[in-house]
Amino acid sequence: MSAPISRSESDRVIAGVAGGIAQRFGINPTLVRLAWLLSVLFGGFGILAYLILWIVLPKGSGHIPVIRIAEERYARGEISAAELARIRSDLRAA
Repeated sequence: MSAPISRSESDRVIAGVAGGIAQRFGINPTLVRLAWLLSVLFGGFGILAYLILWIVLPKGSGHIPVIRIAEERYARGEISAAELARIRSDLRAA
């Protein structure tokens, strides 16, 4: 069963709605924000939807998954591919 949608505490610009939706569906938050912007520009529905979701969605936990931190460190060149693979295998074993 998938986790419910919640507002993101770690990936937020205004209230974390777009970050939470992106996190839930595994997509880039920038794409969600861009879709929101287009819906605001073409009809204004995005503003109302955002406000409703801001009120309705619960705050998510401030917890950032360990694998996400490791992947970001790998992307910045701080750890090697072998270290990232070891972290993934350790997390699967835990």
